[in-house]
Amino acid sequence: MYTTTRNIAGGTLMTCKDCGHEISMNKICEKPIQAATDMLKHMAAHNASRAFAAVERIIVPEPEAILAVEPLPAFPYQ
Repeated sequence: MYTTTRNIAGGTLMTCKDCGHEISMNKICEKPIQAATDMLKHMAAHNASRAFAAVERIIVPEPEAILAVEPLPAFPYQ
């Protein structure tokens, strides 16, 4: 979900593949527990949004009319 990228200024960032959200490696090194919590919350938000995403309406086909079938003629051998 996250990839490591470098910016022009030489900073290293962890970037979310889905939305581009970035967390600097400096923040991760300074406050690892807080950074990990933020990353997990961010990933959970993506998972929750997928779980409750709108889906296309399922179109149920109209039931076909049941055709009345004429009874078969009696066997001539009777």
